[in-house]
Amino acid sequence: MHFAKPRSRKTPWFPLFAFAALCFSSSGVRAEPVGASYVDSKAIKERFESITDADMEMLRGKKILLVSRSFGLNLVKGLTAIARDNPRYDFLGNYERFDVFRGGGDVNIIPADIFGTKKFVHFLGTHWPLTKRLEEMNTLLANPPSEFGKTVDAVIVFYHSAIPEIFDDYAKTMDGWRAQYPKIKFIYVTSGYMGPKHAKSNEASFAFGEKVRAQYKGKQPLYDMAAILSDDFRDGNVYCPEYSADPAEVHPNLPAGEIMMGKGFLLVLKEAFESGAQ
Repeated sequence: MHFAKPRSRKTPWFPLFAFAALCFSSSGVRAEPVGASYVDSKAIKERFESITDADMEMLRGKKILLVSRSFGLNLVKGLTAIARDNPRYDFLGNYERFDVFRGGGDVNIIPADIFGTKKFVHFLGTHWPLTKRLEEMNTLLANPPSEFGKTVDAVIVFYHSAIPEIFDDYAKTMDGWRAQYPKIKFIYVTSGYMGPKHAKSNEASFAFGEKVRAQYKGKQPLYDMAAILSDDFRDGNVYCPEYSADPAEVHPNLPAGEIMMGKGFLLVLKEAFESGAQ
């Protein structure tokens, strides 16, 4: 069972979830081996150094598609800092970013042939509703002219904050994509944390993350952004104070936090690709 590929950008969003649910319920959903990569703060501290020159060469050859809001920018700053400290970890030589949100939600600002010249494509998606970036990613994967589902090797959907009510949509969509595109590695992600001022949002993100962990930890590649930014919940559901100097307490904008985000990203990709056949 596969998604029906939408042929018009006007296709209503709700059928995507219906088809995704159908795909998830079918026996055609591809499963990762038990013990699929799980990356939290502890994993980064213990396993990041296991990434070899050969691993980095492999990763630089993969076509990566990431959607985020501003926390993706912190991630990229972290990747830049890691490579500045040690060039062996350079991962941005074939990187390009597009601001779909400022482009009015038009994903076609991303050239359909972008992966002919770039390997790592990152776009800033629409913030609200939180399901909108799933819709934007689906358009890029399924619809002409891009049809990136035929091209890319890995897909990541980043949330800097989330609410538990969107988990079913997130899970059905991600699982449906796995059934539709068995050659792509889909990296599951918990939402991040902000500072103490945002306790209510952080609690919602924690609830979303608990659902993600319960369903996917050890089963699918999982980048636990909440655990990474909180140093495995050292002070509860909040990012580490040494990870941010943002007076609004939104962004983990200090090198310590951004580097942890970047290291975790490289680690989960490396382990996802070595875990078995695509």
